[in-house]
Amino acid sequence: MKKTTVDKNKCIGCFACEDSTDGLFKVKDGLAKLNPKADLKDPKVQEKIKLAIEVCPVQAIKATK
Repeated sequence: MKKTTVDKNKCIGCFACEDSTDGLFKVKDGLAKLNPKADLKDPKVQEKIKLAIEVCPVQAIKATK
């Protein structure tokens, strides 16, 4: 994955991404943020990002390949 973004206009800060990815995402000030140190080339990280995308109830998380 080249880039992962969270749409701040959609994110409701529900913690679904944080809870499902063992802290890869963190909710701060009502907005989910991806750990800036995450290695987006790591297959395990990619799987967690895919999971976060799936569990997000408002589809605020997007990833580009």
